[in-house]
Amino acid sequence: MSYPIQTLADIASCDLLCCPPSLPIREAASRMMAAACSSIVVRDELGHVLGLWTESDALKASLGRRDPELPVGQAISAQLASLPHDMTLPDAVEAFRNRQLRHALVWKHGQPLGIVTLTDIVRNQGLESFLIVKRIRDLPGPPALALPESADPREAMAQMRERGLSALAVALDEGGHGIVTQRDVLRWLAADQLPATLGEGCRRPLIGVPEFSSLLQARRLLQQHNIRHLAVFGDDGGLLRLLGFDDIVQGIEHEYLHELNEALRLRDQALQQSRHSLLLADKVFESTMEGIIITDRDGVIQSVNPAFARITGYSREEALGKTPALLKSGKQQPEFYQQLWRSLLRDGRWQGEVVNRRKGGLLYTEHLSITAIRDAAGDCLHYVAVFSDITQRKQAEERLHFLANHDALTSLPNRTLFLEKLQGAAERAERGGQRLALLFIDLDRFKLVNDTLGHYAGDQLLIHIARQLQSCLLPGETVARLGGDEFTLLLEDVGGEAQVAARAQAMLDAVTELSGAAGQQMFISASIGISMFPLDGRDADTLLVHADTAMYRAKEGGKNGFQFYTPDMNARALERLRLEYSLHRALAQQELELWYQPKVALDSGALIGAEALLRWRHPEMGLVPPDRFIPIAEESALIAQIGAWVLETACADARRWRDAGLAPGRLAVNVSGRQLKHGDFVAELEHALARHGLDSGALELEITESVVMDDAGGMVDTLFRLQKLGVYLSIDDFGTGYSSLSYLKRLPVRGLKIDRSFIDDLHAGGDDAAIARAIISIARSLGLDVVAEGVEQEAQRRFLLEQGCDCAQGYLFSKPLPAGQFEALLVERAVPRQEG
Repeated sequence: MSYPIQTLADIASCDLLCCPPSLPIREAASRMMAAACSSIVVRDELGHVLGLWTESDALKASLGRRDPELPVGQAISAQLASLPHDMTLPDAVEAFRNRQLRHALVWKHGQPLGIVTLTDIVRNQGLESFLIVKRIRDLPGPPALALPESADPREAMAQMRERGLSALAVALDEGGHGIVTQRDVLRWLAADQLPATLGEGCRRPLIGVPEFSSLLQARRLLQQHNIRHLAVFGDDGGLLRLLGFDDIVQGIEHEYLHELNEALRLRDQALQQSRHSLLLADKVFESTMEGIIITDRDGVIQSVNPAFARITGYSREEALGKTPALLKSGKQQPEFYQQLWRSLLRDGRWQGEVVNRRKGGLLYTEHLSITAIRDAAGDCLHYVAVFSDITQRKQAEERLHFLANHDALTSLPNRTLFLEKLQGAAERAERGGQRLALLFIDLDRFKLVNDTLGHYAGDQLLIHIARQLQSCLLPGETVARLGGDEFTLLLEDVGGEAQVAARAQAMLDAVTELSGAAGQQMFISASIGISMFPLDGRDADTLLVHADTAMYRAKEGGKNGFQFYTPDMNARALERLRLEYSLHRALAQQELELWYQPKVALDSGALIGAEALLRWRHPEMGLVPPDRFIPIAEESALIAQIGAWVLETACADARRWRDAGLAPGRLAVNVSGRQLKHGDFVAELEHALARHGLDSGALELEITESVVMDDAGGMVDTLFRLQKLGVYLSIDDFGTGYSSLSYLKRLPVRGLKIDRSFIDDLHAGGDDAAIARAIISIARSLGLDVVAEGVEQEAQRRFLLEQGCDCAQGYLFSKPLPAGQFEALLVERAVPRQEG
């Protein structure tokens, strides 16, 4: 009996991932990530293979921060290895080991047939007998390189390239390890963005094996998890090294493989000559880490190996003549063994997991494979059972399963497990005609705890809250942590809203009792949103979304309370999502417009400038009011992009009008805090003015009072840079914020704008008149100009003029005008041109 020997044509991947040499390396990395492969073949227009671009090349590119648009044809550095399609797998193993290859093109009749990788070589060796014998600890190799979680990814890439490593370990702050491989570097290059720290970019947890494990165990684990590296741990649990496919190839002793193949050939010949005996390779049988039992056709044990005694505690003499029932634990039902024998009799093989009992009485879990040995006539002669103790692996799997379904900080169910429980509860309620409630709990001002007391105090507070919520649970209730400061509570088979409201109040009380948590005196409250099944949804996702919506309504209502979901909340949430989606495309679709409202001198009515006002003309909704979409732009970070468009458009309009001989005066543009903090706003403004040939006096920047008072992020420095550039700065909506006059007088602002809320009733006297009078007095004492907005009546104009306010805007003079109408107004007035 003989076995066919595999060739490279049998294992090569014929689905080549190819690209032209002009393709940017970032796009090449993206294609490799999408195809989950470690190399891409670079071919010219005639189909000639120029080389391979690999993950190692990606490491070099990312380390050097080369231009991501560099053509891949200029970045090839990997030696192109070519192997014939009919090369046998043993010869390929030797070629990969001696030439230290990771990839090779397989050629047939002068054309590339496919590609074979180190992973393909290891997965298709089929040398289980040898891999069982070879121990990981006997392999040569350097100790693992482990960098701290806070390390710079560039340092990691430099170390990998300098030491020729395909992976390195990451020591996590909370204990344990993560891993960074060349595949991760490829992903960073594809995204053209490095993570801030190594901890953010690594994958965790790092899967590993003890150092005394066999190469077969290592290969099985690599294949099971579809990974290319394992950790090797010592007896004390410490990380010794990282084991990859290349280490397995290097660990194969070629001479011994030939010896083993010859022994197997002789064994097959002996099986043909003597159908009543079973010859095994003594070296493999005696030294394997797996236990082996050989029985006759009736299941009576005829032979066991030393690993059997080590695992079970029974000696060879104690086992011979017995049946494997000697190890029964009673954990499997009789039906289990009946099914096992049916498979053996029908298929001649069975494999699975069994819980057995050692001689000392301890239970252990084993992975068991049983094979029937038949003669030429098909009659069963023997059964060979091979088993390994997987107790530790099962415990590790159970731990991983727990971590995958529970929050690491509080040990509460996490989002994944909670959604499963919620969906199951919804299905049970549907069948039983019952009601259930979902409470979405979000802590109020939790960010303040982290910012003032530190994240450790915040974590301790979350742990205390989790325990407090658990202590309040009634039978049939489940509490979970979704992440951050968000918790959820599931109530099944509830009676009505009154009962749910009582439970919500109990949870609020439980949270507020934690005023002394983490060793600090603090007051913590929560906001709770409630959705009910089936009224507010019939599936887990819908119930969670609606509870979240209700929670935000509870926060808007003043916090430290709860709110039931109502359909109008969902309508508003959907409307906001629709607006945000449409706003993302508004710039590209040229739906935004800039309108202008004139500013006039109160005494003469002369036009002295205008405020640029953003308008959005939606193709379906028409003109969308600014108060509906500006807050969305602020929250979604679109405001910086939109603000840049406003600035560019205002400069272009000013240039066009001046070239036409018109005098628009100084154009005022509103600038948000996000825009000032985004990039280098001062340089962007300077470039915009230069592009349109405008001096800095052509523009006025209106900044809200709260932004002016924010000294965080270098805001004050930015304002002084703008002053140095010569731009006129004014404070918008003055009087609605919290300005400190002593602070205000040190800022480089030149004007104040009185908010329209103080203008509406000022002509009738009262508080508004007093406030407006005070603002004008403050501005004059500080040497600042004053502009009043929202002036609609002649009495308001006279009052402001009498108090010393020189400039205003509002419907009394003109409503906001589209750019074309404002230009017509300029032509109509035809005032002498003023550059400043």
